[in-house]
Order: sequence, then C-alpha cells, then structure tokens
Amino acid sequence: MTIESVFLPRSRTPRDGLLTTDALQSGPFAPYAAEGFAAVDSILADLTFHHFAIVVADLDLARELHTVELGVEAWQSGELSGPALRHGRLVALDGTRIAVGRLGAGLVELIQPGPHPTVAREILDRRGEGLFAVGYLVSNPRAALRGAQAHGAVIEQVQPNRTEPTEAYLDAGSGLLIALLRHGATWPL
Repeated sequence: MTIESVFLPRSRTPRDGLLTTDALQSGPFAPYAAEGFAAVDSILADLTFHHFAIVVADLDLARELHTVELGVEAWQSGELSGPALRHGRLVALDGTRIAVGRLGAGLVELIQPGPHPTVAREILDRRGEGLFAVGYLVSNPRAALRGAQAHGAVIEQVQPNRTEPTEAYLDAGSGLLIALLRHGATWPL
C-alpha cells in the first residue's frame, strides 16, 4: 500500500520503490498550480505572522472554551465601531465584539460579529463558528492589496477604507481568508 499526498505529487525511485519528494512537478494538486495560491504565495513571502481569527456566535462562551483548548490565560475584550468597505459598500462594524489573547509568539482573535453584513457575519452565517482568517503584518497595505489583486485574490473587506487601509481581508481561494494589518497600526483594541 502506498500513501501519496494530494498536495505534493511524488514518484517512485527505481532503486527502492519508496516515495520521494525530489521529483516534484506542478500538477493538478500542487499548491502553486492555482491562481489563488499564487496570490497567497506572492503576498505572504516576506510577511510576519500576527494572529489567527476565529468567528464565534457567543464571545463569552468562546472565551471560556478557548481558554481551556488553547491555553490562553488572559483576554483583552472590546467592541468595534466605525466603517469598513465590503465589496464596494460601506458597512458598520458596530456591535462586533472581539477578544484577543496571546498564544505563543502570536495572537488569537475571537470575533462575534454584529448584525451588519461584514465578512465575519457572512462566514458565521454560511459556515458556522471556526477559524476563518490568518493575519500578517504589512508595511504598505495599499501595495500589498494591489499585488494580491494582480495575482487573483479578491478583496473581501477593507477597514476603514481603500485610501488608508489599516486592515484588509483577502480571499485567495484557499478556504481561509488572509488578514493584512498595517505594521504599527492600533489593532484591534
């Protein structure tokens, strides 16, 4: 029986019949074969991991659960307000509650979306609770957004606007969104 990765095509060596990874070629399951993955690769190459975001229906319950599951001992909580640009329309972040906790060298963000049609609200309504974004720091969000779009990523939401973005969510077709945060910006509390 052989086990082959669906992500990394492998081949057998004539000598031992074992699977090797040295003969990788782009194929239908290679991570770099899809345009969306090219967008991800193009913008993540030189970025620093910042956080991962989990959308939740009940922030208080999620804080208790993730304190135990992830070992986050302290949470900083607050409520978002102000505008975001979602697919060209202004939406309000009002009513969105968040909690941020330290997890190793990074952060975890729990998001309970408000009633407005934000990206977090859409994901909660369509897929339910769970991990939905991985956040990275960028020096120039506008340039990062242009580069990502040029490689096929879709800009889902920008905060507060496209002229001076401090945070943006991108969909590169991988199932998880990429959050780009301007280095040095106050986030989110």
